[in-house]
Amino acid sequence: MPERQHTHERFERRLKGRLSAGLLLGVLVGGILGVVVGFLAFDGRGPAIVACGLGGVIAGLLYGALVGSFAGLESPDPGREPSDTGRPLSEPAIDEEDETDLFERPEENGAP
Repeated sequence: MPERQHTHERFERRLKGRLSAGLLLGVLVGGILGVVVGFLAFDGRGPAIVACGLGGVIAGLLYGALVGSFAGLESPDPGREPSDTGRPLSEPAIDEEDETDLFERPEENGAP
């Protein structure tokens, strides 16, 4: 059970970090894009530019949260994946079975 808890802690830490980064970058990029669009669309009218910037911040916040949470779900770095066994590569996953040919031709079996 402690190994499973350690795995959850690593996942939570990775998810929180990427979600926070997504939120921060989303707010910054959304706000900048909103202000730029406000300048271009409203020809320097202050309240309209502020409203457009605020809309960009909200849209960037939502988009950053979505992308950041999805980024937190990706696989861990190679070699740091959770596993059910201590050393997964030390033993083969399955035993190989000897497959016999079910459709042997009679001349191959020694029959005429």
